[in-house]
Amino acid sequence: MNAFSSIEAITLQHSTRHMDKIQAHFPQAHTQKAVEAFLKLDKGVVFIYTGFYVAGFAETDGPLGAYFLAKTFQTLGFTPVIITDHFCEDYFFEFKTLYIPLEGLFKEQYELLLNTYKPVCHFAIERCGQNKEGQYLNARGVDIKEFTAPVDELFKLGSKTAPSFGIGDGGNEIGMGSFAEVLKNKEFFYDYCVISCDYPIIASVSNWGGYGFIAELEKVLHVNLLPSFEEVEKYLAFIVSKGSVDGIKRESVMSVDGKEWSIEPQILQALKEYATKG
Repeated sequence: MNAFSSIEAITLQHSTRHMDKIQAHFPQAHTQKAVEAFLKLDKGVVFIYTGFYVAGFAETDGPLGAYFLAKTFQTLGFTPVIITDHFCEDYFFEFKTLYIPLEGLFKEQYELLLNTYKPVCHFAIERCGQNKEGQYLNARGVDIKEFTAPVDELFKLGSKTAPSFGIGDGGNEIGMGSFAEVLKNKEFFYDYCVISCDYPIIASVSNWGGYGFIAELEKVLHVNLLPSFEEVEKYLAFIVSKGSVDGIKRESVMSVDGKEWSIEPQILQALKEYATKG
C-alpha cells in the first residue's frame, strides 16, 4: 500500500491539476476520515453547495456529484438542500434548491437560512470560492466574480456551528484552503481559494470525489448506494440538455473536465469493487 488510501488511489487517477502532489504532501485517507465524521451526524438537513460558471453555463463537474450525493443522503435519512445560483436552474428538480442571487445576500439573510433549515453539515463539491483578494478565479486565472453567487459566505458562516466538507480538483474550490501550505507554491498559477473546511477531499475530477465518498459510505454501511454508469450518463445527458458545459472544452458535450467519457465507467467500476470487497 502506498501513501494513497484505496479511494484516493482510484479518484486521483488521470490527475492533470496537481491534486496528486497535494496527496503526496498530505498522505491521508481524506475520504475515509470524512465519511467517519459524516456518520456521526444526527439526521437532518445537509446543505450541498455546487455549480461552477463556465462560458455562460454551469460546468458538468459538480452537479453530477452533488445530485448523487443528494440521492445518497436522502436514502440514508437526511434531507438534502442544494445551494447554488441560477446557472444550475432546474438541475436538481427532485430536491429543494436555494438559488442565491449573484449579488449575494446580507449576513442577516444568510443567518435566517441557517436558522430556518438548521443544517447538520455543509458539503461543497466543485464550487468556486474566493481567494485572498476576494476574487473567484477559474482554472484559467480569470475572475468570474460577476457570474458567481457568493455562496461561500453562507458556507463560512454555517461552518462555525456545523461540520464542513469540501471536494475539489484544482485548488480554487470551497474547502481547498485546507491545503494552503501546498497551494501557495508557485507551480499553481492562480491564487487558491482561502476557504477551508473540516474535512477536505481531493480528486482528479470533483465528481469522482463525490462518488468516492458514496463508495466509502457503501463499504462501511453495506448498503447499495453508488450509482451505476448508466445512471450517471443519464443525468449528464439531462444537464447537458439544459446547456451544461465541459469545463475544459467549454462546450455542451457529454464529457467532464476534458476527460474521455470512456474513463467514467472504469472509475465507477473500480469504486464499486472497492466498496463491495470483503
